[in-house]
Amino acid sequence: MCSTSRLAPRKGGKIACDYTWLSDNMFTASGARCGSRFATQQSATSVQRDRLNTIHKAGEVTRRCALAAAAVRRTLCLFLGLLGAAPPGQAAAFNFASLQSLLSQQDIGSVEELIAALPAVQRNRYALVFESRSLQGASLENPRAILFGPDARFIVTFNGSPAQRGFRVVETMEFDDESKEFRLRELLFPERAAGVDKVVVSEVNPERCARCHGAPARPVWDTFPLWPGAYGGRYRAKLSARERAGLSAFLALQATHARYSGLLGVQRFADPQTFRSSALSQYAGIPAEPPNAELAIYLSRLQAQSIARQLVRQPAFDLYQYALLGLADNACGRLADFYPDALWHTQRHGFERFARDTSVTNARQAQLKAARAATAGGAAVAADSTTSDNALVQLRFVAESALGVSTQDWTLALEKGTYDFTLPPAPAQPLRETLLAEVATRDAAIQDLSRYSTSSDGDRYCSYLKRRSRAALTPSNDGAQGVVALHQTSPLARVGPTAGTLAPPAALQLCVSCHETGVAPWLPFSDPTQLTQQLRIRPSAHGALLDEIRFRLSAAAGAQHMPLGLNLSDADRDSLEAYFAALAASSN
Repeated sequence: MCSTSRLAPRKGGKIACDYTWLSDNMFTASGARCGSRFATQQSATSVQRDRLNTIHKAGEVTRRCALAAAAVRRTLCLFLGLLGAAPPGQAAAFNFASLQSLLSQQDIGSVEELIAALPAVQRNRYALVFESRSLQGASLENPRAILFGPDARFIVTFNGSPAQRGFRVVETMEFDDESKEFRLRELLFPERAAGVDKVVVSEVNPERCARCHGAPARPVWDTFPLWPGAYGGRYRAKLSARERAGLSAFLALQATHARYSGLLGVQRFADPQTFRSSALSQYAGIPAEPPNAELAIYLSRLQAQSIARQLVRQPAFDLYQYALLGLADNACGRLADFYPDALWHTQRHGFERFARDTSVTNARQAQLKAARAATAGGAAVAADSTTSDNALVQLRFVAESALGVSTQDWTLALEKGTYDFTLPPAPAQPLRETLLAEVATRDAAIQDLSRYSTSSDGDRYCSYLKRRSRAALTPSNDGAQGVVALHQTSPLARVGPTAGTLAPPAALQLCVSCHETGVAPWLPFSDPTQLTQQLRIRPSAHGALLDEIRFRLSAAAGAQHMPLGLNLSDADRDSLEAYFAALAASSN
């Protein structure tokens, strides 16, 4: 079918079905993406003059696109939009190996050269962070750019000012389809003035990355509906005054900036409808999410695959696979229905304690996140803790108590050891879909049952899962009710030393001599009981007080490292980190 609307140019007096024209202009500054909130007027001069004041123009173009789409059916327009957005073959092909080829084949020696050489599909989808807690600094005018491409399987990040930490570094994160693991790397570009001309590539998942991303590595991108410090930090809400001013400054320099000029489709950040869609686009059913939510959805899908692979590798997975699948989206009821009565009787109290600990932990995370949102310049946000459904309490209990898998690094949240899995509205839950595929390789009947599960037939899907789970976990199956060794980070295993019984390391006296004598802000380092209370709840620039201490002890702190003027040995640094972490864990 050929579009005969004004979307296609005329050739020789005839309407041309020119799909190349559509594709090439779909995401350029002069093209209007059909049916998209990213559409802008085709006047480059007005965009350059003040891109943030084009909402009425964007609305007019959107109206025209909607009328055209109605003439040739909206489905054709969306189909063409998808074709122009991300060709699947091209998206899957670009990875870290491809990037290495670019470096060698094109003799790339700078961050600027690398950005310009990246394929268009990689430079077209990105988020912008103006307050970064990563190893790369950021500011309102020079944000950290997170290029996530068509599906976030390969991510490239950089910032824009020589004054920022990590300016000569490009960070990458790659999702490996075979292992279902994330691979983090750093590329340190040379200072040509120093006579060095070789790019230094780090090992996979270096220690400095693992301090925040954990092991196995996880993506860190906060959770729906708040992304403090990123432009568009509140889901489908107006930008704050600080965000609007910052974006104006960024857009004013973007076109001529050595790095940011390589970003494609930047006009979407000038269009307020990118972050808060209009009634027209919602009515038209345009399937688009703001950049932060889009990245969150992609990362959650990949993280779900990583989690599922962790579970499948455990020896006890076959026994508990039906329970795990049934609890993956909380649609099949209570954990008790998946366990035989005798087994549930032994596990009930542990589950109730596990649920309480999760609730306390997530309430603390919600408070810290609300505080971060407030300092990022947004409106006051209520510290609304995650519901038990969004915390996957039942599935996580099975994973920790029966399979011995730690779940503290499962979430995308900045605050480690928390359990918020809230996602933007989506037709399917990624963890459930991923586990379903794994279980279906062992039980072919489960796939068909999942497609036709309805309440009218007694929900045969859930009934089947419960029946098979109880059968697998009856005492007649050897080891079915065995108790595995709990991971040391599990809430079920947090019966350890109290604050008063932990031996302080010798290096702690350096902290006391500054922070309890008036030289530095007061902190009760000599009082383990008081310090324990503050480590997990006192807000700081990099999260909780514990996160701030970890940052100040790391090389990433630069001139802000602690203790000031002293270089700790690795042994002293490790002893301090272990001591503070143990104190924080004892508070549970």
